[in-house]
Amino acid sequence: MADRRDFLGSLLAAGVVTRGEVFSDRLPEPLSASLPWLKRIRGDYRAVFDNPRDDATGVIRAWIWLNQCRGILDAKDDDCTAAVILRHGGVTLAMNDAFWDRYELTLSGGTAEKPNIPKRNPKLAAVMKEDMSGYPPPARPWAEGVGLDSLLGRGAIVLACEFAFWGLISRVMNRDKIEEAAARDIATTHLLPGVSLVPSGFFALAACQRQGCAFVTNV
Repeated sequence: MADRRDFLGSLLAAGVVTRGEVFSDRLPEPLSASLPWLKRIRGDYRAVFDNPRDDATGVIRAWIWLNQCRGILDAKDDDCTAAVILRHGGVTLAMNDAFWDRYELTLSGGTAEKPNIPKRNPKLAAVMKEDMSGYPPPARPWAEGVGLDSLLGRGAIVLACEFAFWGLISRVMNRDKIEEAAARDIATTHLLPGVSLVPSGFFALAACQRQGCAFVTNV
């Protein structure tokens, strides 16, 4: 908490926040109305995980971090906030199995001759458990049960970049031969339950940090 106060104090000195915001989790209007997910950031332990690729590194690290907060720091899930930003190539992970099946999303790791086109979202818990053998041995006990759906089930905040999401809308437009508005409606209905769209991924990263979340890079 001391580190968080120091961080917010630096924002105060820079004029980014007001003194009333520094020691409160209350959000100024219209911020709380336009970005309701910000009100879900809570507890002494807060972190935001960047996930710009479809390898789900941010998802995995957020899951391990939550488990380590619980196992090492004896923290409760209610005292921890993990936010994951699906942006750039990572936005495809926000989509449900039906979208992956119909619109043939290509996963990284394939080749032009043999593209990697899964029939379902490859970063849900039921699929990811098959990849556990590829994790470093020290990470395996902390990563048990990892998946974007299981992370959402623990109350994590998962946000998808609107800029990158337009690429999925375009895919629907081209595949179904429909206009953008109708394609947007279709794509939006295929978002995994609990995922929220944000104006941009980098906007969400900065907004989470303003609320005291430590930034975890994808490197």
